[in-house]
Amino acid sequence: MRTILAGLALLLGSLSIGLAEETPPAMENRPYRIALHLAFDPGARFDAGRRSGLLADWHEMVRRFVGPSWSIEVMEKPSPLAGQGLERLKAEELQGLDPSFDKVWLVWVSVDSADADLVFTGREYDTATRWLGPLQRRAVPSPLDAPRAFFLFTTDLFNPSALIVGQEGGRALLKVQGAAIPPASPLGAVVAKGTTFIPLRLVTMRDDSVRITRIAFTYLTAESVEGSTARCAIVSAFRDPLSQRIARPNTLAALGMKAGDSTIHLRFIDRTTKGPAAGYTLTERPAPDGPIRDVGMTDRSGRIAVELGPTRGVVKLRLLAGDSEPLAEFPMMPGESSEEREIPVDPLPLASKYQVQLDALRDQIVDQVALRGRLERLMQSRVEGDDWTGLQELLKQYDLLPPPPSFTDAVKKLKEEATKLSYETSKTTVLTRHLQAVFDELQGLIDGYLNNDASRAFAEALESHKKQEAEAAKATAKKPAASFQPAETTTSTPAPKAEAPAQKPETPRSETPF
Repeated sequence: MRTILAGLALLLGSLSIGLAEETPPAMENRPYRIALHLAFDPGARFDAGRRSGLLADWHEMVRRFVGPSWSIEVMEKPSPLAGQGLERLKAEELQGLDPSFDKVWLVWVSVDSADADLVFTGREYDTATRWLGPLQRRAVPSPLDAPRAFFLFTTDLFNPSALIVGQEGGRALLKVQGAAIPPASPLGAVVAKGTTFIPLRLVTMRDDSVRITRIAFTYLTAESVEGSTARCAIVSAFRDPLSQRIARPNTLAALGMKAGDSTIHLRFIDRTTKGPAAGYTLTERPAPDGPIRDVGMTDRSGRIAVELGPTRGVVKLRLLAGDSEPLAEFPMMPGESSEEREIPVDPLPLASKYQVQLDALRDQIVDQVALRGRLERLMQSRVEGDDWTGLQELLKQYDLLPPPPSFTDAVKKLKEEATKLSYETSKTTVLTRHLQAVFDELQGLIDGYLNNDASRAFAEALESHKKQEAEAAKATAKKPAASFQPAETTTSTPAPKAEAPAQKPETPRSETPF
């Protein structure tokens, strides 16, 4: 029990639980004690008066918009770590800072050489969890706007602390420090809908020391806030990231996380050969589901740099083989850290081989669907225009197309080969979930779009038209035989009268003068 309390004491920032003279306030009623180490670049030209004016205006904004949840103390002599090189700073270098503070802000004020504007750069260090937050950066468009920009910058720096008190309905329940303190404005709320946390596990070791580890590739996003409890969705690459099946006594904590201003560096390696995973495509999409954006392709060493995209929240990164077979999928916060992370993956060479073949087969099926649709539209126009000869020619072209069973047999053959190979080899996965889904998708595409129903309907229409023509021709042939025979008998009787015109030359003789 004492070891559990030791972990909680470290999270809450207390110097000692057993030796405390009075009971500390509840976590949700406890404000954040913040130490501000503010350092200036000489090029920024901030003397003592200008510095005092900036801090006074900033303090007023904190009072008006945040309220009592922040208890800030500005260090007269800022730490030398609050200077250039904040992006390369390690958490181990900050463990000597005063642990009585909950948060330590290291801020460097400099000048942008390109625009000659002020730039605030800083990072937050959480003393209880010994966690160093991502780099935050904010440019100041005008020196007159410096207090407002500095206030917004500190809201970006601040990240709330919480305890994970349970799970319910697939959601994590967080007790957030200072969440019960009424904020001066909605902008100063400690936690709100959409706030993102990273889970931490505090494990008590045999020597009563506390080991703090981050639960990798896992984020908690607040869906609703009721009092001081935040109900968070779990976005993770694992099924049960908050499992309590740990041998040693442990406590689950959470720390707020905002998107930073650093470029994420990743290196993918082959899990078996330890060689670089080169030539694979990396994509990202906002979690849980959003539009996909291509990040790029891993280089010859398996490395790739993930620049800041349009999404300022948790994104899901996916490494693809053959532009479709996923090798790895995991969530990540943009700009979280500039340190390179090494991620082992299984290249799935056999699955990728079948994926390439299925992609080629899909292209053939799509082409056939498009060609059949074009011919069907032309046949429809021929029927509407009574061009039955043209319809017959189009049906001949339609019959020359590959029959649908040929594509069904090709899909079946590939699936049988992959299934057989998956039983014969154990070194790598062959029939992955994605590959099975592709097989089902292609079969559905064949069943839904590749059939001869339309051609049979047009062929039946053509046969019906030919039958009607044949019946009409037969009826026409019978009709003259019955109606014109009597006419021939009547014309045969006046045959002598036909010779009358031959006797007309005799009449001129009677016209001779007397």
